Amino acid sequence: MKNIFDIMKEFGIEVPENHKKDFEKAVLENYKTMADYDKQTEKLTKANDTIKASDTAMKDLQTKLDEYKDVDVSALNQRITDLETEKGNIESDYQKKLAERDFNDLIKEGIAAAHGKNVKAITALLDTETLMQSKNQKEDIAAAIKTLTEAEDSKMLFGDAIEIAGKGNPIGDIGGGKLTPEEKEEADCRAAMGLPPAGEGGK
Repeated sequence: MKNIFDIMKEFGIEVPENHKKDFEKAVLENYKTMADYDKQTEKLTKANDTIKASDTAMKDLQTKLDEYKDVDVSALNQRITDLETEKGNIESDYQKKLAERDFNDLIKEGIAAAHGKNVKAITALLDTETLMQSKNQKEDIAAAIKTLTEAEDSKMLFGDAIEIAGKGNPIGDIGGGKLTPEEKEEADCRAAMGLPPAGEGGK
C-alpha cells in the first residue's frame, strides 16, 4: 500500500514536513481503510442475517397467535400465553447474543491493541462478568488489559514473540520443537498461572 504522501505528491500536492503529523492525525480520525470498512461490513452482514432469522421466527409465532386470538377456550388461551412468552424469550435471547458479540469484539480488539499473544489465555484472566455489566465497557476493558500487561504473572502474554537463541521459536516451545496452536495456548495459560512449562514438573 502506497504512503498517502507519495500518492499526493504524484498529483502535485506536497504537505510540508512540519504539518505531516497533523495531516496524518486528521486523516486517521476522519477516514477508514478498506480493511476497516470490510470488517464493519462483515459485522453488519452477520447482524442483518441474525435479525432476518429472528424476524422470521417472530412472524411465524405471530401467525400462530393470530390463529387463536378469537377463540375463547382456556386451553387455547394458555397456548397464546405460552407463545407470547416464547416470543419474548426469542427477542430477549437475540438482544443478549448481540450484546455478547459486541462485548467479545471489544475484548479481542483490546487484546490486539495491547499486542496480546493468546486471546483465550488473556480473556481467562479478565473479570468478564464485571466488565460485561460495565456502562463504559471499552474504557474498562482497556484498563483491565493494561493492568495485565504490567502484572508480573501475566505481562509475558503481551508483546512481540521473543526468539530463543538456537531454537528459532517463540518462548513457550516444548523440547526445542515447534509448538502446535494447542501447545502454545497451554504454555501461555501455564505461564499466566505461574506454572512451569509442561515437561518441567508441569504434567
